[in-house]
Amino acid sequence: MAGRTELSRTLLIPLAAGLLLSTADQSAAEEWTVGPWEQTVYYHYQFEAAAATDGQIRITSVDEYELFVNGESVGSDASWESMEEYPVSLQRRDNYIGVIVTNRGRGEGTGLVVEVSTEEESWTSNTSGLEEVWRWTAQQPEDDTWLTADLSRDTAWVPVQRGYLDRTLITDWEDTLGVEVIAGFPGDVDIGRADGGLTLRSVEGENLALGKPSRRFEMFDGRPNTTWTINPDELNSAATVDLLQRRLVSSVRVLTAGDDPEEFAENSLLGYAVQVSNDGFQWAEVGVIHGINEFERTEMPIDPIFTRHVRMVVAEVDPFRRSKLAEIQVLGQGVAPAGTFTSEPLDLDLPGERKNFVSATWEADIPEATSVSLQFRSSDDAEEWSEWGEPILATEAEIVVPEPRSLLQYRVNLATEFEDVVPRFRTLTVEFNDDIPASQARGRVHPNAVVLGRDTLFTYELDLEFDDDDTGVERLRIETPSQAEIETVTLPDGVSLAETVALGDALEFTFAEPWRSSGTLTVSFRARLLTNQFAFTSRLFGPGASEALNAEEDPSVDDETGSPHSWRVRANDVSGSLISEVRANPAMLTPNGDNANEETIIELTLARVSEPQAMEIGIYDLNGRLVRELAVGRLTGGQYIRPPDGGAPAGETGLVWDGKDAGGQLVPPGLYLLRVSALLGLGDETVVRTIAVVY
Repeated sequence: MAGRTELSRTLLIPLAAGLLLSTADQSAAEEWTVGPWEQTVYYHYQFEAAAATDGQIRITSVDEYELFVNGESVGSDASWESMEEYPVSLQRRDNYIGVIVTNRGRGEGTGLVVEVSTEEESWTSNTSGLEEVWRWTAQQPEDDTWLTADLSRDTAWVPVQRGYLDRTLITDWEDTLGVEVIAGFPGDVDIGRADGGLTLRSVEGENLALGKPSRRFEMFDGRPNTTWTINPDELNSAATVDLLQRRLVSSVRVLTAGDDPEEFAENSLLGYAVQVSNDGFQWAEVGVIHGINEFERTEMPIDPIFTRHVRMVVAEVDPFRRSKLAEIQVLGQGVAPAGTFTSEPLDLDLPGERKNFVSATWEADIPEATSVSLQFRSSDDAEEWSEWGEPILATEAEIVVPEPRSLLQYRVNLATEFEDVVPRFRTLTVEFNDDIPASQARGRVHPNAVVLGRDTLFTYELDLEFDDDDTGVERLRIETPSQAEIETVTLPDGVSLAETVALGDALEFTFAEPWRSSGTLTVSFRARLLTNQFAFTSRLFGPGASEALNAEEDPSVDDETGSPHSWRVRANDVSGSLISEVRANPAMLTPNGDNANEETIIELTLARVSEPQAMEIGIYDLNGRLVRELAVGRLTGGQYIRPPDGGAPAGETGLVWDGKDAGGQLVPPGLYLLRVSALLGLGDETVVRTIAVVY
């Protein structure tokens, strides 16, 4: 098994890659490749008509919609390249539009276009309304009451932003009402771009300041009835908002309080300036408007700038009247800082059958300062799900979820440090099979709280259950936090061991015959917890299989304590050094081409480090001159040791020295210093040992 050449838990990624299908096994696996991404969004609009009257509604969306007016289904369509028209009857005062839109991810855009008109009035899809606001949610409503409800205070329904589609391709659309393409983007991701894949949504049309901290919160709350009255003597008064993080800002919009043109003219400011700041203390002016004559609203475009704080300063007032503002909006450019796409439950190509989820292969565009990761979870009924697995960064990796299960779900996490740089997730392929070693495998460990860095006696139990068509377990691997020393192993009747191996980060058991009868394995062993928390996960292998079936944590309750069982152990105290057991193995290096001691493994134990920390490992001569710095990067807590079979870690060079200097030349014989340092936030910790080089 590839695991026997592993150096430590941190170097487990090569092991995972080694567990992907070998050439001989590939014929037994099946592949599922993601089709077009798909999302469903629910839109809601509440508006008032002056009188009960008949009118018409014109609508299109990418890609399919179902339209409701005042709770009644009006029509549906699946062709976005034409505007459909339906007759409607409006009520006096409150009316409601509901639209269910499904985007099939065909790269044709994202959004909805709506026009409602009567002989006297009209309403359109838009992003800037305060009194009559288009809202959306991705949560499927429990019933139809949302179609005729006031949702203005329901936090699950949020204001829309601008969507996009190619208007030139839409027939029968004479845009005389100033309609906007509106959209909601579940998870802050976009599936409609022409170049395909998943990407972060645009922030165009989004009010970045909505609900953000401000001493004039009424200016950033999205409500028309909370206003700011500015007296003639309040020149240079200001409203400041904290966007909570640096955002790419492209314009500021000021909305005047009022209900009709006369009130807007009476209440409007005459001029204002916009200032920005990253720290809230030093400000720079980016624009100013004087002599305002667009009284209902003004928008000041600015050269896009990254900033955290935005301030609107009163620059010109009427000396004889008060001004009254309804809202200040800060509009952005670029994309959202982060987003997540969550798939529907996937039955893959074996509907209803239990599966062993083997591996995931994916492609993405990941520019500098952006990130993409993938997570999975599993279920049998789409209601009870396992926890999301650890984020996967490698583009080919094992899927680690409780198995066997019938359903798989994935989510894609996208992020960028700069809103003008965007990552894109393009393809995903899942390999799976129906070769099931055991129908159920549940593990637990005791104790669950120990002293960090101290040798502890652990007892691990693994319950296995089998169906008649299960292949049986030929090999079992239990992850350990450090080198383990086995004391006892207890197996069910009829099950016997052929081999037991204690690796630096696992215990491996090979059975004389495949284990096929339900029962419990109990193993007691001594090991040390080296991180704040550790999970004793288990992996099962069927006869001749190179892919693992992942066990699950035992969810049952301990009869003695009344607490749920767990395979997780946490630290309740600390013992021992941060860096210990540092040595070169072998301590004498003879790089003379005879295939004996040609290189040495730098072994060490790193404790109390739960998150990867920067490490420096250098080889120095006795005069203190650096001969070679090993590119070890970041390590987390664990034992980093040469495997029991004496082999070197395949593909891993960070903890291996071949007797050469930085220029690739063999060093002269003699004694050298090995210096190992952990670079921690509160100071470095360093250990020095010696290495001998002879020829």
